[in-house]
Amino acid sequence: MVCASIAQKPATAKPKTDPQEDTIQYSLGVYMMQQLFAKTGFAVTNATMFKKAIYDVIANKKLMVNPASIQDRLLKYQRDFQLAKGKKLEELLFASVKGKAGFSALPSGVVYSLAKAGTGVIPTAKDTVIMNVITTLPDRTVVEDTNKSKTSYMALTGEMIPGLRDILLRMPEGTICRAIVPARLAYGETGTTTIPPNSAIIYDIALVSVKQAK
Repeated sequence: MVCASIAQKPATAKPKTDPQEDTIQYSLGVYMMQQLFAKTGFAVTNATMFKKAIYDVIANKKLMVNPASIQDRLLKYQRDFQLAKGKKLEELLFASVKGKAGFSALPSGVVYSLAKAGTGVIPTAKDTVIMNVITTLPDRTVVEDTNKSKTSYMALTGEMIPGLRDILLRMPEGTICRAIVPARLAYGETGTTTIPPNSAIIYDIALVSVKQAK
């Protein structure tokens, strides 16, 4: 006779798993995290709290924060992160060209290097310019390339952002140059849909022609 207290308990059967479903669930987790970090710039600095939050949501447990405050808190965090990142990248960019041969600085703070000196007319604020432009961010992300799109950019000089206007008002027609514009002379802390907040901008400009105002 075997004592009930020491009788061996039957082994608990492990729940059956579907390898394909397991792969899908794992892939879903990877995709969500990669998209989150790629699109927001967030970083996990406390893995324990991060995993606890995920577990609490999945398990439908009481959250440690008020759900109504989460979006505003994260939006502020994201904005502060982007502003700090933009400022840091701008500092590194300007430091990399400071004192570098071929680069000069305008009183406004715009830094430029000349690839080809033009000999044509210099535009005024009332003139329309046609130019080919490659617009690049400090992290080397290309925002616009009119050479690839084969569509030249045409605009009134006086209506351009201050930094770009400053360099164009000094460029004879036919000039090719690179201009580095600080954020405060570009889109500042606001940014655009393609330009992050506090981002300096690198412009590779070929001033094709100047249409003088009548």
